[in-house]
Amino acid sequence: MFRRTTRMLIAGAVALAACHGSMIPSTAETPAGRTSSAAPFDISYRVGWADPSSHLYDVQIDLGKVGGDVVKLQMPVWSPGRYAPFYFARNVTEFSATSGGSPVRWDRENGSLWRLYPAAGTTTLTVRYRVFANTLSGTFSVLDTAHANWNGPSLFMYVADHKADPVRLHVGVPAGWHIVNGDTRAADQADYAFENYDRFADSPTEVSAGLTLDTLRIDGRIYRAMIHHNGPTTPALRRRFLDDLGKVVRYENTVFDAPPLEMYTFLFNIGFAGGDGMEHLYSTQCIDPRPWSPSESVLPGIETAAHEYFHVWNMKRVRAAALGPFDYTREQYQTTLWVGEGWTQYYGMMALPRSGVQPADSIYGAAAEIIAANLTAPGRKEVSARMASFEAPFFDGATAGFATNRNAFFSYYTKGAGIALYLDLFIRGRTANHKALDDAFRLLRDRTWGAPNASYYLQGRGYTEEDVVQAVSAAAGTDMHAWFDRHVGGTEDMNYDEVLGPAGMRLVRGGSANAATFRLEPVANATPPQRAVREGWVTGKTTK
Repeated sequence: MFRRTTRMLIAGAVALAACHGSMIPSTAETPAGRTSSAAPFDISYRVGWADPSSHLYDVQIDLGKVGGDVVKLQMPVWSPGRYAPFYFARNVTEFSATSGGSPVRWDRENGSLWRLYPAAGTTTLTVRYRVFANTLSGTFSVLDTAHANWNGPSLFMYVADHKADPVRLHVGVPAGWHIVNGDTRAADQADYAFENYDRFADSPTEVSAGLTLDTLRIDGRIYRAMIHHNGPTTPALRRRFLDDLGKVVRYENTVFDAPPLEMYTFLFNIGFAGGDGMEHLYSTQCIDPRPWSPSESVLPGIETAAHEYFHVWNMKRVRAAALGPFDYTREQYQTTLWVGEGWTQYYGMMALPRSGVQPADSIYGAAAEIIAANLTAPGRKEVSARMASFEAPFFDGATAGFATNRNAFFSYYTKGAGIALYLDLFIRGRTANHKALDDAFRLLRDRTWGAPNASYYLQGRGYTEEDVVQAVSAAAGTDMHAWFDRHVGGTEDMNYDEVLGPAGMRLVRGGSANAATFRLEPVANATPPQRAVREGWVTGKTTK
């Protein structure tokens, strides 16, 4: 969570991606079949707004081919990628249900579930409600005079037992405003079709008069960067930003291979209050409150993009078993976010020096930061990587409303990054840099994403922790179960010195426990094998 461009200017404000002036074909992945026994409904959504300053979205759901005595509509309790329960229903107002213009009786089973009681023989229903939205983030939604930006779970109810049904969306785009999401194929496209609610909810959208959209072509894929910069910027900064974004994508595509899609969209909001990132199958939200400045060594948005784009494989395709199809009715507890988020944190940090966005030697400072946190943070002795992941709903975006002991928690981002760093060096050292953590990731992908489809949602199946251990063991050429028991299931500190030595590096600890005093240094008189491992780690390459 969190190049040179081909442009077609539209109304002087928007550049929308084109493929020789034609529609871009649909994505390559095909979800598996339905699992629900209920006959499919015909489901259409409409979203619009009368006054953006009111922060109120108008949502309409039209249902056809309706059957049964009771139709249930569920407002999600949480949003994938952020694990705390948010009860989005608290911002729902003016709910109504009709059929053929006549009111339909309804009540509520709980705070997030509406029950409709259509008359016998009713085959169509129309539901209308409004949603207050004034928080720009990767989880919530905002509507104001600058833009409309939404994340599906915070805005759209779904029909219980019909989450696997195809859905359509119509967006009432105001005159002079333009719309971009991961499924936008044409300028000002207002109508969309999604395979199921999960895909619909996984498609964040930006509508604004002030956005630009640039296209990069990398590894046979189309990459689009929608940029909504709050205030003026310069063409030079925009070119620099796009060049650096392309570097990140090119490097990260070497870890897993380019993803199985034809088009991927970055949605950047730069200079707006907040700060966040969120992964999606065909797009990502990246929000940074800092405007671009020539003095910035890395322009705001790039660091978030380096993390979020790695999720295109890790979390969205190579995914834990709990991550799709989603149960939106309650928060989700799982034990492997140290892989999904923590290993993504590691690769996102490594991507900047390995891709050339930052100088190559900046990798030493990034690694020292990871190591220092993993050897000094008080919470590391209180909670394991596994339990930190399990407790994500307590901490990831959650507001307790009462005092909590932050020293009793250690982020699965940081712990997972520390595990990834150790394992990357360990595998390289054991194999003379012939293999790396990349190889373990590819094995995990092949064994899970490459497995028979387990549901309607996505190709393959979700992984378990045992899948991860086996993939790492295979890449390293040794059984890693005992190591994972100590450092993932337990709270034993990792011995970084034992993996830094074979890589011709050393950890320099200062005279105090202050993490800021930790440094990672290359050893000047390293042997050729040590230099080979070190150079492989610095560049992200292996010796073939």
